[in-house]
Amino acid sequence: MTSNSYSLHDLPDPLNWSKVSSAANTAKKCELTIQVCLSCGHEFESDSLCACPVCESAIVYSVDTFFPDTPKTKSPLKLALTQVKTEPSKIAKSLSLGLVPALLDKISAYSFTPRNDKEAAVLATNWKGELFSLLRQYRDFAPAMLHSFVSVCDKRDYFEALQMVEAASNRLHSSGHNATMSESSIRELAAEKAQSLARRLSKVDDVNERFKICCDALGSLGLGFDEKLIFRKKMNSELHCLVNRALDELWLSRQLRLLFVQNVDNVARDLALVHKHKQAYCSDFAVNRYKARKISNAESLERTMAVDTSDYENAFTLAELSEKSISNEEVREAELFVRLKGFEEIAFTMNHGAIFTTLTAPSRFHSVSNGAHNPKWIEAGRPTSADTHLYLIEVWTAFRKLLDKAKIKIYGMRIGEPHHDGTPHHHHLLFGLPKDLKFVEAELRRLALKDSPEEKGAQTYRFKSVDIDPSKGSAVGYVAKYLCKNINGKHIDKDEETGASATSSSQRVVTWARTHGLRQFQFIGGPSVTAWRELRNLREEIKEDDAVFKDLSFEEHHLLETVRKAADSGCWAAFCVAMGGVFVKRNEQAVRVHYAVPATIEKLFDDTFGPEEVIKYSQTRFGDKSAARINGIMFQGVFKATRFVNWEVMSLEQYKRGAKKIMTGTVDVFDALERQHEYERMAEAKYEEYERYMQESEDMQALIFDAMAFEGRGESVAAP
Repeated sequence: MTSNSYSLHDLPDPLNWSKVSSAANTAKKCELTIQVCLSCGHEFESDSLCACPVCESAIVYSVDTFFPDTPKTKSPLKLALTQVKTEPSKIAKSLSLGLVPALLDKISAYSFTPRNDKEAAVLATNWKGELFSLLRQYRDFAPAMLHSFVSVCDKRDYFEALQMVEAASNRLHSSGHNATMSESSIRELAAEKAQSLARRLSKVDDVNERFKICCDALGSLGLGFDEKLIFRKKMNSELHCLVNRALDELWLSRQLRLLFVQNVDNVARDLALVHKHKQAYCSDFAVNRYKARKISNAESLERTMAVDTSDYENAFTLAELSEKSISNEEVREAELFVRLKGFEEIAFTMNHGAIFTTLTAPSRFHSVSNGAHNPKWIEAGRPTSADTHLYLIEVWTAFRKLLDKAKIKIYGMRIGEPHHDGTPHHHHLLFGLPKDLKFVEAELRRLALKDSPEEKGAQTYRFKSVDIDPSKGSAVGYVAKYLCKNINGKHIDKDEETGASATSSSQRVVTWARTHGLRQFQFIGGPSVTAWRELRNLREEIKEDDAVFKDLSFEEHHLLETVRKAADSGCWAAFCVAMGGVFVKRNEQAVRVHYAVPATIEKLFDDTFGPEEVIKYSQTRFGDKSAARINGIMFQGVFKATRFVNWEVMSLEQYKRGAKKIMTGTVDVFDALERQHEYERMAEAKYEEYERYMQESEDMQALIFDAMAFEGRGESVAAP
């Protein structure tokens, strides 16, 4: 920060927000523009100023007015403060554009008592103006940065506080671009970079050279491809598919969006903002961005249709399908409880015991201690949430190797959740023979304490274990609060760690997991849940005279029908037993899922539809071969198809235009249904028929991802 001879008297009085708000609200209708909520940072399009659709705040202003693009010029405040003889009234006028009033209010009102001559000298400069110039570029994250600056300045030292926010500023620009930029700016940046890369590649023909140029371009943004993915594509002669991804604006915008929000959340931990006394589990910035994305995605799903290519009237919005799949939080929660309850029933039947363990990382992974930065975390290089998660997975991997060597088998579930400061820890609900569980407890404790066992609190906090006594309560009941907290917060009133409402904490925990790409739940043991979901689509009894299974013996047919009934009735315990037991290997299960091989489909389509349809169904939009999709089940070497419909994804507008074209001379079906208020009832009825053939997980997710990428609306397609 440079030293100037200008006094603090050059600073204007804080703006009166009520006057700004009043002036803004009298604005006439205008063209569709992007509006910014100054409370939560959400952006939305509107032809006039209105309340924020996310937080309902009335503190909203046009992005063009509050955040002008002036990277090459001095900000109005900076410019005003560097003019010695400028009158305060003129400065105030220049400040009326291009700033967030709340930020200026707080900086103008703040001061500190100097503790030495250096700090006293600072007070004689226009340090407030320069601080504002540094922070204002970070939009809705700026108030959080100011809060950290004030906290450190009051408790320790002005210069330490300044170094902290400057370091945060540098990290926010580590990719060469402002990580707090708006959604619209991210899309513009992705389009600019994709077009620039396309121009560079237009003069290059060699695929290896093209790929190298792409890697350099992505590297300049802090992005890149996984080494294993690169190797696999090289082996399959599909490097051009990775080039196509780098050239795709939708793919690039998604990668940038994820990179930026991770960067901001990590910076929030650098600033000691993420803990239970401030912003629990993750930053407010990440929470607000996640809420905005959910709203955008929901709107995209409502505007996108999945249409049966052989029956145009058999169509659904992806929002309808999402509600019926495990994308729905309530459906996902119900399935988790059903599977855990099934494990508990098996344990009771087989006289197995149950333990609940908690595995925590060493102190160097924890960013906060007693509300302030943990010195060990800083010394360790500020490990991220993802770094900690990887450490815990490595401990668990070493433990599984010991189990395999000792020939001990367990089953249960792992739950990954954050401490209040965003540091992950893992819970395990494990079932097994009582003598085996003693070994499990001892070895897990040993591995948990293998790293820095002498540090303070290690013996107490690093590993905890509780024996589940069935006479005192259910194992599932014991972990219910952990499941609910990590999904939607229902069925519990309060988060014990932070004291906040369970619903609010749940939203932050889910945001934390999505932001850092961390898996929250993983089952240990048990048969394939994909087979379970697929069999649940076969609602009708498989009779002995079924054309497909007519050669089965009575015992084989009875086994197949037992597996189907167990899945259909939602009894995970019976399903596990019928499939071969809770420890059954995938290749030894009674019923296995069958995947369609793209090469086989290609042959079929080539004979039936011609080369255009072959490309459509055998390749992704990036040019690589489509992944195998579920198309049925296998039992005793016999295949039974469960998928008979080809679904095409299109916009609602396209669907309506297509319907009019097909039904020339008739009334459009949607108009008729809307007039008769029958659409909701008929869609539900059609869905029941459709549900027999459509598996509710993998294919549905693929449809949703494809839809989000449709014509640049909603979420873009993720890289494999």
